[in-house]
Amino acid sequence: MLKHRIATGVAVCVTVFGILFFFPAWMHFLLLGAVFALAQVEWGEMARAAGLRYAMAATSILGVILLAVTALESPASMDAISRCPWLPAPVRSGRLEADAFVMAIAPAMLLALGVFARQTERAVEAFAVSYAGFWYVAVLLSFLVRLSFEYPALPDGSVNYTGRILLLLFIVLVKTADIGAYAAGRMFGKHKLIPEISPGKTVEGLVGGYALSVFSGLVFWAILRWGFGDGKLGQLHFPLVHAVVLPVILSTTGMLGDLSESLVKRSVGVKDSSSRFPGMGGVLDILDSLLFSAPFMYAYIVWFMK
Repeated sequence: MLKHRIATGVAVCVTVFGILFFFPAWMHFLLLGAVFALAQVEWGEMARAAGLRYAMAATSILGVILLAVTALESPASMDAISRCPWLPAPVRSGRLEADAFVMAIAPAMLLALGVFARQTERAVEAFAVSYAGFWYVAVLLSFLVRLSFEYPALPDGSVNYTGRILLLLFIVLVKTADIGAYAAGRMFGKHKLIPEISPGKTVEGLVGGYALSVFSGLVFWAILRWGFGDGKLGQLHFPLVHAVVLPVILSTTGMLGDLSESLVKRSVGVKDSSSRFPGMGGVLDILDSLLFSAPFMYAYIVWFMK
């Protein structure tokens, strides 16, 4: 089990790192699109396992539209469009963003499905499960798109690695918290955290997650400060306070994401969202802590680091 978990983790890390730093930005979107598709399938499978109705087609279409407009409205895409002489200059009204519009109308469209289907039986249940899936998979995942596409090319047209480095930092801080919690829980865990939801989670594991994530933040800070000399994350300053505060925030939100997915799985009677990744379960089992943490990472960058 542990051997499979390590092998799968290494394979996922190598794939993500390779695409982030050795492929163009549109490959990031394809990767996130593949992740979205797998997550959609898994949410639908969990819903069906519990006998719940899930509007797979509608949530998939709305999710793809949301991810696409989030990428197209990003600073990186707007800058790329403005550099193409054969494309019209992008116009942003400053009143209503397309991604906000999609998020606003999504629940209305999902509720309207019941009207067109003329099915009153369990209509509210179907709407709730479908909207929960749209929010959990598409809305939260869209913040990973925002992180990756937040920074336009440099003035000379060369690749701006700021968004990619931030995405790497985000994954490292959240996943080292997961690793620290898992390792500390196995070695020292005695006091259960919330056994009704996740019997394996312990208070000692939680402390271990915080410790390893903060340590990773400090290592990242030290590498940027002494390894590269300028102490910057691409174009952003990364002082010591961020190296401590950000891991604490992301460890907390990551833990809540992990526990929340455990709550969903227990409510539908499954152990893992799927068995697609040996030793780790499904893509939702890998993403749970990342999905919950992504909006907080993006907000922290916008409010405190820009």
